[in-house]
Amino acid sequence: MTSKLMNVFLEDINTRIKSSTQINQWRNTADAWFKEIPNKSRHTFISFDVIEFYPSISEKLLLSALKFAAGYTTITERDKAIILHTKKSILYNNGQPWGKKTSQNLFDVTMGCFDGAETCELVGAYILYQISKKYKNKFGLYRDDGLGALNATPRQVDNIKKDLCAIFGSHDLRILIEANRKIVNFLDVTLNLENGKYEPYTKPNTTITYVHKDSNHPPNIIKNIPLAINKRLSEISSDGNAFSKAVPIYQEALEKSGYQHKLEFSSPKAIPLKARNRQRKRNTIWYNPPYSNTVHTNIGKTFFKLIDEEFSTDHKLHKIFNRNIIKLSYSCMNNVKQAINSHNQKLLSLNHQETTNPGCNCRNKNTCPLPDNCLAKSVIYQASVTTTDNNKPVTTYVGLTENSFKTRYNLHKSTFNDISKRYSTELSSYIWELKESSTDYNIAWKILSHAKPYSKTAEIANYVVADPFH
Repeated sequence: MTSKLMNVFLEDINTRIKSSTQINQWRNTADAWFKEIPNKSRHTFISFDVIEFYPSISEKLLLSALKFAAGYTTITERDKAIILHTKKSILYNNGQPWGKKTSQNLFDVTMGCFDGAETCELVGAYILYQISKKYKNKFGLYRDDGLGALNATPRQVDNIKKDLCAIFGSHDLRILIEANRKIVNFLDVTLNLENGKYEPYTKPNTTITYVHKDSNHPPNIIKNIPLAINKRLSEISSDGNAFSKAVPIYQEALEKSGYQHKLEFSSPKAIPLKARNRQRKRNTIWYNPPYSNTVHTNIGKTFFKLIDEEFSTDHKLHKIFNRNIIKLSYSCMNNVKQAINSHNQKLLSLNHQETTNPGCNCRNKNTCPLPDNCLAKSVIYQASVTTTDNNKPVTTYVGLTENSFKTRYNLHKSTFNDISKRYSTELSSYIWELKESSTDYNIAWKILSHAKPYSKTAEIANYVVADPFH
């Protein structure tokens, strides 16, 4: 849950850095940057790839990037502590824990985590800014892929290559670099400095597949798939000829998926300056009900009707719950493979343990946080904090764990005693506030419900995340 929140927080930081520094940190391909290169025929490309970028990001490098970002937005010490905490990870192999040999405190930027890409972009922005101070907007970066265009002699290019290696090397990063190229394949586009054109690029032996027209997906998704493909191919094609050259494999893939749409080139419309500069965002609450074409009830219409009825214009919460704030977007149901795998996993699991009353192994039963039930696994639990200060209400913390409750309880206790772990959870933050104010407190624990843990086979988790702290 914390990683999801950090995803949004880091995304906002990256947006502010890019807006303030005007660095070429791309979100997709670099065709817009390519168009602005003057006298293209006199330039050559320098492309580089950061080797094992994610796992090579150290805690020191991330802290340096956060210090750099603090010059453009507010980042508190608590924010830094939470960001670093979300980077702690551990793997289990044959029942044994495994951590990175290069990290003493389990720090690791893992690929696939909720905020991994945003962390990578933050570090990339920090390094790209160092490059741009010397080479201005000659270089750009998309996560671990970099590209530059220079009008330089071979000797100068060789010195620039060494300079780039030194900049990345100062942060214990390695890059693979190629120079003096007139044509380069960058992500999904081929850029050509010889004729100034660009066209869609597909890796050799790639099989293109799309969601089938008759699949159980929301109608808007099915409707917009061919339109989005047409728009993207047009954006990364310099003209109609480049589009026509690349389109056959995409057209064939669409037809195999049941679509009758014919892909045609259309020049991208220029975005008006006022619309491009507008940064205002509305706070939005999203409702994502699962979609199934076997359900005939219009869920969206019924939902918004309830909103109108329960939160009318004279309701005190109407400013929060109204059609302008609340938006609806359907989510997809599990496919047949996931349903079958989930069923098989349930039947074939040999290590399934009953979680109703697994018992207790505490030496002193009187000090057990959950009498006769502290070994319960896969639980959603609640901690209720009471204090001797009558002005402070009872405060609750809701958490979940796949391991035994006692294992999680011991981890909570360690965060109460070690100040370096103060911001590990909202509960530990609150306990330390009470300690600093010399307020006596008591914590009562209870199990709210049981849930099945995440299954890699079924690719679903049955935990319901409640309010983390209130």
